[in-house]
Amino acid sequence: MPPGLNALSARLPGLMEELRAVAQQINLRGWAEANAGNVSVNVTAEAAGLFGGACQWYLVSRGGSRYRQMASDPLPQVLLARVDANGEEHFPPSRKPSSEWGCHKLLQQHFLATGSEDRVVLHAHPNSIIMLSQLDLYNNETAVNSLLRESLAELALFLPDGIATAPAAPPGSQELAECSLKAIGKRRALIWQGHGLICTGRSPNEALDHLEVVEKAAAIALHRIILTKIAT
Repeated sequence: MPPGLNALSARLPGLMEELRAVAQQINLRGWAEANAGNVSVNVTAEAAGLFGGACQWYLVSRGGSRYRQMASDPLPQVLLARVDANGEEHFPPSRKPSSEWGCHKLLQQHFLATGSEDRVVLHAHPNSIIMLSQLDLYNNETAVNSLLRESLAELALFLPDGIATAPAAPPGSQELAECSLKAIGKRRALIWQGHGLICTGRSPNEALDHLEVVEKAAAIALHRIILTKIAT
């Protein structure tokens, strides 16, 4: 009998409420137009006791889901993915994961391989980040980090290892997934050029904290650039 989302969600009322609240914030701030953005959470610790098996378990945004719908009820907007040495299965089988699941999966496996405590990958489309990534300076990761740290002092407190940058690649592509894995290292925030922002955390709230901080720094940085050009 395939494992059921209802059985798992009943064991995770706090997580489901946190996902709902995070989705609500992303939606209210306009960071996820239409069905943009996605999230994955490693729930192996909780699911293993319920379903068993030597594998990893993830809650993943389903294809076509919307943060505005997740803000009302997360359960219909996610699926359960089981990953092991033989591949993966999705429950319910009729659902397909987000097109960005390939990238999420590589990052989730990276956390396990490096001993990171992060178990959440959160993706959204913050306006200022997308705009900043289209400037010429984006091609210099050091310059991007310097600009953002100068713009918001608290950035270094939340993200002491800085922010990773990845070049433009087709959304949902293997190329984007591999670029992301190559770029992220120990960082917990990754900018996709012209596309959006990936943030990670030990919980959905922590991942959202990182997203908020990077987006605010980017917004301030853009205003600085505009005002400097006006002044000159």
